[in-house]
Amino acid sequence: MEDILIKIINYLIPVVLGYCISVISSYRKKNNATNKALKIMLQNNLTNTYFVYSSKKKITDYVYRNWLNMLEEYENLEGDDFIHNLADRMKSWEIVRTDILNNQENVI
Repeated sequence: MEDILIKIINYLIPVVLGYCISVISSYRKKNNATNKALKIMLQNNLTNTYFVYSSKKKITDYVYRNWLNMLEEYENLEGDDFIHNLADRMKSWEIVRTDILNNQENVI
């Protein structure tokens, strides 16, 4: 009886491990695809925001803060240096300080 249980256990362990590995592999592929899609969306949004404000060389503080937050997440996803070139150019822009609740703007 013990021999039969040992044989069953020895048979089931590789089957269960194989199944677990295939599930983990599937999740990893989905996660990689999700990260790639997110990185592309962030890059698109960062680039669009840059070109919307580039003609005036002026950006509101809350948009700039959001842009920097998106840049940080883009970097965490190992985004390329193209966006860093845009970030370097934006450093010389005027940042318009806003008080959104009172609809007031002040150039810093």
